[in-house]
Amino acid sequence: MTLPAPATRNAAVEALKSVIAGVWAWKTPPSRRLKLFADVPAKARPCAFLHEGGDETYTWQSGAIPKRRIEVKVFVYIDVKDPKVVGAALLNDIMDAFDARLAPKGADAMLGRNTLAGTQYMARIAGRPIKVPGDLDGDGLLIVPVEIDLP
Repeated sequence: MTLPAPATRNAAVEALKSVIAGVWAWKTPPSRRLKLFADVPAKARPCAFLHEGGDETYTWQSGAIPKRRIEVKVFVYIDVKDPKVVGAALLNDIMDAFDARLAPKGADAMLGRNTLAGTQYMARIAGRPIKVPGDLDGDGLLIVPVEIDLP
């Protein structure tokens, strides 16, 4: 009996990046290389970065194939120096867009999970997003924790 090849981490994270690209009208496309806030000019925001420095977990069920979970944090930088823009409201809108894009659709709706076009078992927002509305300095930040379960 031949076991199926495990899904690769890079394929799953690239699929997540493609989903993140459609979350918002980013001025800079999402990147897998995190930048310091100071290195991203206001004219390049809003923008998103996928940071893969989180935990990775193996869970062994029966058999020889582990269920693997990787954690990706999506950093979103916004510019809210315009006093007419409420940073918290903009971050709420972006968070709502994340919820909508990561909701199961099509064949995934029947499974009750988002498989990122079949590249992995499930992707979901997990934990507590961090929101910094930028009221004091005009630099807003959203950190969205995403878990990806690989078969």
